[in-house]
Amino acid sequence: MARRPARWSRLQGSRAFPLALVLLVAAGASIAAIALRGGRDDGGILPRLTEYAEAVPGTWQRINPIYASLNAPDEDLAELVFSGLVRLAPDGHVEPDLAESLPSVSADGRTYTFRLRPGLKWHDGQPVTSYDVAFTIRQITAPGFRGDPLLAEAWQSIRVETPDERTVVIELEAPSAPFLARYATLGILPEHLLRGLTADQLYDAPFNAAPVGTGPYRLVSLSSAEAVLEANPDYHLGRPHIGRIRLVFVSDAAAGVRLFQSGSVDGVLLRDPLPESLRVQLERMSGVRILTPQRAAYLVLYLNNAQANTFADLRVRQAISLALDRDAIVADVFGGAATPSASPIPPGSWAYVPELDRHARDLERAQELLAAAGWRPHPTTGSLVKEGAEFRITIRTDNDPVRIAVAEAIARQLDEIGIRATVASTTFAVLRRDFLQQRRYEAALAGWDQGADPDPYFAWHSTQMGTAGLNIANFSDAVVDRLIETARTSLDGNIRTDMYRQLQEVWQEVVPSAIICYPRYTYLIRSGIDAKVPDLLAAPSERFAFISEWSR
Repeated sequence: MARRPARWSRLQGSRAFPLALVLLVAAGASIAAIALRGGRDDGGILPRLTEYAEAVPGTWQRINPIYASLNAPDEDLAELVFSGLVRLAPDGHVEPDLAESLPSVSADGRTYTFRLRPGLKWHDGQPVTSYDVAFTIRQITAPGFRGDPLLAEAWQSIRVETPDERTVVIELEAPSAPFLARYATLGILPEHLLRGLTADQLYDAPFNAAPVGTGPYRLVSLSSAEAVLEANPDYHLGRPHIGRIRLVFVSDAAAGVRLFQSGSVDGVLLRDPLPESLRVQLERMSGVRILTPQRAAYLVLYLNNAQANTFADLRVRQAISLALDRDAIVADVFGGAATPSASPIPPGSWAYVPELDRHARDLERAQELLAAAGWRPHPTTGSLVKEGAEFRITIRTDNDPVRIAVAEAIARQLDEIGIRATVASTTFAVLRRDFLQQRRYEAALAGWDQGADPDPYFAWHSTQMGTAGLNIANFSDAVVDRLIETARTSLDGNIRTDMYRQLQEVWQEVVPSAIICYPRYTYLIRSGIDAKVPDLLAAPSERFAFISEWSR
């Protein structure tokens, strides 16, 4: 599916788990070992189907890849039903999907030529052609498109040609290295079933409740309670090993955990950390695996570089980062379900360099830097003072309990070096509108969803500093700009790797803001299921990216 563009993120999943769940486990709720789930006999084609059932918070709205990013259950279903020209490998590199190989690219880096695999079929048996690809893109760029506006904006200036039934030529306005990972993964729609519909009509079309795709599974039944899918015997990457997938829609993650505990489902993905007591209970039970795939999104303490008396000074930003105990925050707030990091490149990405991710706490060095910047402790209060003014800041965040807990932990850690910080929370909408977009803050704790490609242009390039851009830290550095620009316009993988290595080196010196960690999902799954789940997920639905290779 098309990966959501990089953007601010609440990094929020379901509400925090109620105590009742912990008590339910403590009371001895059973986790039954589930034998292979038998299904109907398909006359030898799919004999005695094995089944995987998963609880999914929420319910479906439109099972259509061009709208899926608006609703998490739709994303999950679209991942199972549809395919794109390419898909993401576990480390974030791009590999062929409907295309028989990676595209050839013109010398100027603007024109991509894809060849579809021969013999591709839709779930209804009709052939897949290049015209389906062009039709899908036209729907996104057409007036009346009601999907993600950022997706429409990304495709608006792109030209698509179809010289023959198997060839797709895509011409960009300018070279864009992130294009394949972020947009060529878009699930393709069948023109023969949707021809004649306007973009506005497609939004409410019956197709969205009875989709036909090319993915590993085809939808066979759908209700407000569950979706049932069966393996696609013609799947171009090999018929899936598990014959049937059942997604059970539940009110929230807590309800999903209860179904998992009762043995009614085989898995449930949790976006929030498990309470420690519940995690311990589950870890002690047989037949349960707890996977923790990492998000390609980070939690960051934005430092407003335009604050002349504080964060405009490089030494102060460096000191703030050094004063943070990221390991303690991950242990105490996330229960270990996050990766401590100070890097703008996600750990696990092909572009990440572990030895350059230096995030150890160093209070002594932090105090030295602050003293060099003129901030010295008051002899009686211990508060840092410069020219008669105390170092006091407000850390703004939204009302999410996890983020409030992180902000309060940061405030306590900064207090140890004499910086007095107060936490102020509000709704995410107000935080974004009144403080982040207007740059009316001193420090702010928020999330950044990096997406499928490590390109950090929108978050940290100086051209994004205005209120219309997303560089809310007001950070500007010519070297960082050059590295980002070269990496995002070069299609040479070696050059991109080198640029991002240099960026990670420079980042440690210029410290635009203080990245805290990359949260991890908690994926409860039966131990009898061989689930091939990437350790780095650009979207939660990507847990199903290799589901055709799962077995039980």
